[in-house]
Amino acid sequence: MEAKGLAIALFSREILKALTARARLSQWRIAIEIAFVFMSAPVFAASELDVKPEKTEIVIALPQPSGASIPIFLAHEAGLFKKYGLNAKIQILNSAVSVQAIVSGDADIFAGGATMSNARLRGAPFKFFGATTQQYVFQMYGAKEITNVQQLKGKTVAATTPRAAIETATREVLKRAGLNPNADVKILYLQTVGAMLTSIVSGQSSAGALSPPTTLKAREAGLNLISDIGKLNIAGLQVGFGTAESFLRNNPNTALAFLKAMASAATLARTDPVITKRAIATYLKLDDPKMVDDTYEVFSPYWMSSLAVRVEAIQAHLDSLEEKEFPNAKNANPKDFIDNSFVEKLSKAGFVP
Repeated sequence: MEAKGLAIALFSREILKALTARARLSQWRIAIEIAFVFMSAPVFAASELDVKPEKTEIVIALPQPSGASIPIFLAHEAGLFKKYGLNAKIQILNSAVSVQAIVSGDADIFAGGATMSNARLRGAPFKFFGATTQQYVFQMYGAKEITNVQQLKGKTVAATTPRAAIETATREVLKRAGLNPNADVKILYLQTVGAMLTSIVSGQSSAGALSPPTTLKAREAGLNLISDIGKLNIAGLQVGFGTAESFLRNNPNTALAFLKAMASAATLARTDPVITKRAIATYLKLDDPKMVDDTYEVFSPYWMSSLAVRVEAIQAHLDSLEEKEFPNAKNANPKDFIDNSFVEKLSKAGFVP
């Protein structure tokens, strides 16, 4: 009887061991299958985007070097354009000339503010297909006697060019302070941010929306920070990527390659201060480490790798236009200015957030 009981116990133990082993095997098998799914899906999706660009030599028209545009320079500096099959040349032009270069075909991709939307309102078939900075990151500085925005009533305010990002942001800041940009101030156009600073220091104008590294020079000159525009979260394309619709139709793989480089560059800019600050020093021609650090600290929170163009960023620009000059802006649909299909492909592949 005891022998029989012992046999049953041993048999039961073996069954239990076998069942445990099978359970462990099943768990491992399930774990391996789950891992395989998670590992295989993105690789498969990414392989669909691993295609050769139709046009490998591209020209990027950049209105003005600034901290906001550093991801573009970083993509060049870190070899990200070449990584995705592109030989990119960056041309520094003012906003109006940059748009005209896209019209004439002298440049392929516009990398700047929403001013390219103006050309579409006038009939040019342009669209934005990506963006890295979609809110205005400026700081408004006033002359030594100016301590707040309200004090600018009756004064002259400096800007770069009409309808560029700086003017659009300036007008919104004035509105939020209860001022009418068309009646309460005079806007003086000076083409460059450097010229704006000189104008404020010399007394030719009383304030202006500046960007790093010029902001550090403004502080050193004793000017007063009267509005940190980045913290106001004013929607608007400070750096968007636009081109002709025909370019997107004829060169879809080139557009994807460009966006892959920009997504990688935006991520690198936020996560690797060393290489990013080196790019800032090189492309903004800065020798002062304080200016380099200031530029990085101000802009790094706003470099986005998600890339999808926001409707509200385009709408904000359309709302800023004068009806007399752009009568069709009021009823324009901001979605008509955007093609996010390329970003959506990257997003499905797990390449962008």
